[in-house]
Amino acid sequence: MELDTYSEVEEQQENKKAMRFDLLPYSKPFHLFLDVHVLRPVNLRLSIFDSMTKRIYSERNLKLKSNRKLRFKLPICPDQLTVELVDKNLPRARSVFRIAEIKVQPDTKCPVRLTDEDRRFIKFAKWFAIESTRLDAGEKGTLYQSDGFTILFVDRIIEDGVELTTPARISRGAASVIQVSKVRTMDYTVPMLLVMLFHEYAHKFKNEQFGKKESNEVTADVIACHMALNLGFDSYEVEECFEEVFKRKKTDLNKRRISAIKEFISIFNNSEKTRCKIPKQ
Repeated sequence: MELDTYSEVEEQQENKKAMRFDLLPYSKPFHLFLDVHVLRPVNLRLSIFDSMTKRIYSERNLKLKSNRKLRFKLPICPDQLTVELVDKNLPRARSVFRIAEIKVQPDTKCPVRLTDEDRRFIKFAKWFAIESTRLDAGEKGTLYQSDGFTILFVDRIIEDGVELTTPARISRGAASVIQVSKVRTMDYTVPMLLVMLFHEYAHKFKNEQFGKKESNEVTADVIACHMALNLGFDSYEVEECFEEVFKRKKTDLNKRRISAIKEFISIFNNSEKTRCKIPKQ
């Protein structure tokens, strides 16, 4: 697959230099490979975002001490993306990094078994994750529905007059409404929010299929990871989603959960080359 790219540019904004270039994937999933060369150790913030909606599809803080080749998986993308790298140590007299090579390859294809119910939810969750920053929420919430699934988007999740730290939760009744906090998820990338929605979906629709209670958190975590990774999500984004949640509440349960998540991601990454069609760098 060939992608059109614009030339790299460097622009001065408030004494901060940002290296930017545009990609035109036309909504086709792909992998981005960057060969970054550095003159000295550097801290970079890399963002891949929709230049029209400003919705972020990948974001990382990179501490580079030497030249490094980076890969970014983008299984979900709009027609056009902007890639921006900012030296977090600026202002400097001159930039200390450059991109030696930019490559794009088709998305990784992994075997994944999905039910019709899974496909319907993934389609709805994808729409919500992409549009969330432009959707209305409100104190009492706004309902969004599709194919039998419902998301109640609220400014904050409140229980007994107290705001909860959880970014999302699903009702345990027959209604199966996923409640999402706009405040808690406003900084999530598109993949991070999708992983969170997969987790809530797993509670209600998948846990019992694996012989676990609906309330089992670890099982819902692993199922969400399994869905996301096999759909081509970047393991960094998957892990970052849970790290963001757990950093607010460091309980013994959350420690066990992140340990299980990291173990599952490690197993997946180790088997990816044999299970999935990996594009050559």
